[in-house]
Amino acid sequence: MLIVFLYFTAFIVVNLISRVFINSGARKLFQLVSCFILLFAFFGLRDITILNDTPHYYGYYYAKSQYTSYINGSIFDYKLADKFEWGFQVLVHFLIKYISKDPYTIIIFSSLLVTVGDLWFICKKAENVAMVCFFMLTSYIFFMHYCIIRQSIAILIFYIAYCKYLEKDKNIKYSILILFASLFHISAIVLLLLPLFKKMKINKRNVIITLSVFAFIAIFIFQILSILGLHNNPYYKMAIQRETISIVGLIECLLITLVLSVCYYIHKKDNSIKTDRNAFWVCVFAMGIGITLPVFFVFERINDYLWPIMLIELLKHVAPQYIYGESTNKLTGHHLLKKCFEIFIAFIFIIKIIGINTYRPEWLHIVPYKMYDFSAHYHYYHLYPQE
Repeated sequence: MLIVFLYFTAFIVVNLISRVFINSGARKLFQLVSCFILLFAFFGLRDITILNDTPHYYGYYYAKSQYTSYINGSIFDYKLADKFEWGFQVLVHFLIKYISKDPYTIIIFSSLLVTVGDLWFICKKAENVAMVCFFMLTSYIFFMHYCIIRQSIAILIFYIAYCKYLEKDKNIKYSILILFASLFHISAIVLLLLPLFKKMKINKRNVIITLSVFAFIAIFIFQILSILGLHNNPYYKMAIQRETISIVGLIECLLITLVLSVCYYIHKKDNSIKTDRNAFWVCVFAMGIGITLPVFFVFERINDYLWPIMLIELLKHVAPQYIYGESTNKLTGHHLLKKCFEIFIAFIFIIKIIGINTYRPEWLHIVPYKMYDFSAHYHYYHLYPQE
């Protein structure tokens, strides 16, 4: 675990070193390049024992690369038995047929894609790349992005759709991109709700109504899923067999509540913080999903799309200098209060990482951290017992 904490610290060091650059553009470029190297080296060269889903994608790629008939077939063929979305199947088939049959290709390629995509989003939304990356890591966001490869591709497409179209009220183009994202992970379909949310006025009444709808869904989730014909889904069966609520889901709900409460409190204290309509409804949507998590924790996958935007909103409130630049501190008040909240939130995020590694190590598999041995002739990818 010490290696992981030293890795977190490296991003703070990058932030401190970057201060030698007087020009803000040069400072941001230095942070961008440094963060790219740190992220890609750590995740792109990881062993297949690191992160829960790594061996599964590695094994899928390896198995497909062994069949000549598969390699010679059309990359657009869809295999229902693979249980992966068509877009991902096409991507894997393309990589095997035209790039490399080595199964580690999927790890390197996806890590490169996620690193570039996440840094693009951060550069769009913030000035201090290093510190935003630090919070993205400690909040568990980056770990999930490098783990859930199929959904991560959908998340990157969502970034583009959100920044290029939803924020500019180009809802049709946004919806087309979201439908494209669903070809890599079907959960992206729910993001079609965001243009509908943003049409509502920002007021207490609409927020209460929205959260009440999610509370209703949480109470009757199993009946709703049965009506939709999803009662045979393995996630449904696993959740309905629970005799109590999901403790992890409850903790996640409380964490979202804490983050949004801090934003609300500081917003009330500091009138200089403007309300972003899109981000506001993303946060309300995330809170609504959080309400359902104690009952149906699988919905956490939806919040994997929303957490990056929530985190940016959090930093706008507790550390605006990371988002708008160092000069922001001169324009806003309550510096001590914000710094205390910044440290407190970072502490909570780190406690979460420690808790996951202690009580749910199968979700991460980051300790002990190892890099992939490219010199080894054999690699075993069925590493964890599957129920």
